[in-house]
Amino acid sequence: MSSVPSGKDNESGSPLKQSGLRKPHQTTRDKLQNGLDSSNNLQSNLSVNAPEFVPRKTTFSVTAAEFVPRQPSYPQYSQPLYQEFQGLQLEGYGPPPMTSQQVLDNFRSALFALINQPGNMEELMRGVIEEIYQLPPTEPSIENQVVDLLFEQCVTEPNFRYTGARLCRLLCKELKSHPMFQNFRHTFLTRCKEEYLKKEEMIVNPKTIERLCGFTMFIGELFLNLEVENESGKSEKIGILRSPVLKDLLLILLSHPTDFTVKCAAQLLKLTGSTIEDTACLNKPEEGSYDEVFLQIRQLDSYPHLNKTSKCLIKSVLDLKDNNWGRSRSSNPVTPEDSYPPNYQQAANFTQNEPIFYNQQGQPITAQEAGYLDQDYEQYLQEDEEEEYARWEAGELEEGGHWVEGGDYQPWSDQDEYYQTGPFSENYMDEEIEAAYEEFLRQQPPPPQ
Repeated sequence: MSSVPSGKDNESGSPLKQSGLRKPHQTTRDKLQNGLDSSNNLQSNLSVNAPEFVPRKTTFSVTAAEFVPRQPSYPQYSQPLYQEFQGLQLEGYGPPPMTSQQVLDNFRSALFALINQPGNMEELMRGVIEEIYQLPPTEPSIENQVVDLLFEQCVTEPNFRYTGARLCRLLCKELKSHPMFQNFRHTFLTRCKEEYLKKEEMIVNPKTIERLCGFTMFIGELFLNLEVENESGKSEKIGILRSPVLKDLLLILLSHPTDFTVKCAAQLLKLTGSTIEDTACLNKPEEGSYDEVFLQIRQLDSYPHLNKTSKCLIKSVLDLKDNNWGRSRSSNPVTPEDSYPPNYQQAANFTQNEPIFYNQQGQPITAQEAGYLDQDYEQYLQEDEEEEYARWEAGELEEGGHWVEGGDYQPWSDQDEYYQTGPFSENYMDEEIEAAYEEFLRQQPPPPQ
């Protein structure tokens, strides 16, 4: 049998563990007791009997020399190296340069935004114009792509044609100093010419008639909004758009009369008729006359294949032309001074709730020109008031009523239906407005399922 440790240490008398642990060496005991390395015989120089430490006194003198710190020395660089450092552009810092594709994408987004926000054209296009000017010279020209995007949007989107014509004018003005877009107007008109040359093919194809009508309406808006400077520096309309472009487009639409083409031609003449007559001097008389157009329109009045709405449109256009397009002066261009009728002061008496007299041409005239002298006119007003007062005294106005055409009095209760469904109602629509509203509803996309 093996012997078991007694559990006592003979020398120190301290108990030992049964795991066979040894007791520490003598050197370890010395380190723990004295904190000294007995193997190297290190001793401390500190003594508790050392004298008290007293710092030395510092003497200052008012006559001491001024202290001047030494100037730091910097390495001297040559001037060419410094200039090279100034022009150094660190890669990876700052926005990356614009690319042509990014500008095209932003321009396309701005076009779609303008459909719903046409009044914010300058704000939406300002960023795109700045991006165009930031394009590096190494980027390929995107003028043709911009022209194609703008042209297609103007032709295919009815609500964008007026905005597109204004946008074309804005781009011609803002980008004329850009090397890529200095010929923007010429490029855009060239694209319009390419479409104009296809008119014969488009009119005989039922699938492209709608596009031809859209192109025709846009040319009308472009004619009204886009101008060029003549030799004297004044702005004027582009004569080639008036004739032959607009004239030929109207003739080809009227030569294939349908309700759709006649409606387009009538709307275009209502839009541009007065300007067409005012700008007749831009072309030679034999080339710029629109007599052939109106002659063809008058002949369509008896065309059997047109519905009632189309004939109403034809009549309204002819009436406008016969009445000088609703203007009171001659067909010469209207100036701000000429925009008022000669008897404007007399005609302005409508603000005083007084009647206005008109001659056979529909022009406002004075009461004297209508056959009333000042005394007679005052007597006429007084008699009218006396007659109304007499009817009120007779009890004819007790229940409330109004005067209708012909001087007959009718109570309101008998005329409620008339004022709810007649021309004075808010929801009243004549045949032309009703047809246009039905056409608008047909063009709307179907609701999502």
